[in-house]
Amino acid sequence: MTLISVRDLVVRIGDRVIASVPELDVAAGECVAIVGESGSGKTTTLLSTLGLLHGADVAGKIRVGETDVLTASPARLREIRGSRAALVVQSPQAALNPTMRLGTLMRRALARHGVKGARARERAEEAVRAVLLDPEILRRHPHQVSGGQAQRFVIALALALGAQVLLADEPTSALDVTVQAEVVAVLRRLRDERGLAVLLVSHDLALVSTIADRVVVMRDGAVVESGPAAEVFARPRDPYTRELIAAVPRLPEPAGMDEEGS
Repeated sequence: MTLISVRDLVVRIGDRVIASVPELDVAAGECVAIVGESGSGKTTTLLSTLGLLHGADVAGKIRVGETDVLTASPARLREIRGSRAALVVQSPQAALNPTMRLGTLMRRALARHGVKGARARERAEEAVRAVLLDPEILRRHPHQVSGGQAQRFVIALALALGAQVLLADEPTSALDVTVQAEVVAVLRRLRDERGLAVLLVSHDLALVSTIADRVVVMRDGAVVESGPAAEVFARPRDPYTRELIAAVPRLPEPAGMDEEGS
C-alpha cells in the first residue's frame, strides 16, 4: 500500500525552482532515501510532503494516505501530522521542551489526539519499549538523555501516536558512528516488523546503503537518478551518482543484496 505519493512536484521561491520531483512513492514496509549534497533539494522535498514549507510556492500533487496535502485544510494537516506521518529532525533535543519530562511530553501529544489517562500511559510505555528504551526514561528531562536516546524517543512518540510514515531528515548526522548504527537498526526493525514506511533524507551514502530499499539522487533541485538501492549503488548511471559513491571510502553492501551482489 502506497502511503506517500508525489507527482510533478515543483517548489519555487520567486522565479527560482529549488526542487523538482516528477515521481516519488513510499509504500508500507519500505524505506526510500533521498540523497545528494547540501542544497540539492532533498530536505525541501521531504518538508513539502507534510505541507511544512513556508514562503515557497508548491505545485503538483502530494498525498499522504488519502489526504491531498496541497488542498487539505490546516486542521486536516494538523491531524495527519503525528497521527499519520511524523517528522524526525536532525537534533531532536532541540525540538523537545527542556522544562518537561519526556513522559509529560508524550502524554500531552497523545492528549491532543484524544488519547488520555491509563491508555496514554500504556501507549507511551509500549512505544519506548519498541525502540529498545526502558520506560524509566519517561521520567527524565531531555537534557538527561543522550542524543541517540532522544532520537529514539522521538521515533517512539511517532509510534505512540500511530504514525504509519516516518519522515527522517538527517536523523543520525549529529550522532557518533556506534549510536548511528543503533538508530538505523531500530528504523530497520520497525520497517520490517511493523510495516512502517520511512522517507529518509541523508548525505551519508554508507548509512543509506544499510537501510534503503530505493534511492532518489538529487542535484541542484532535480532528480538525476532513482531506482532500487542495490542497483543504484552497484551500477550507477548518472556521473553525479558515480561521484557521490566514489567519495565514500568504503560502501557497505546495499540492503537487499545477497552475498553474490545479485
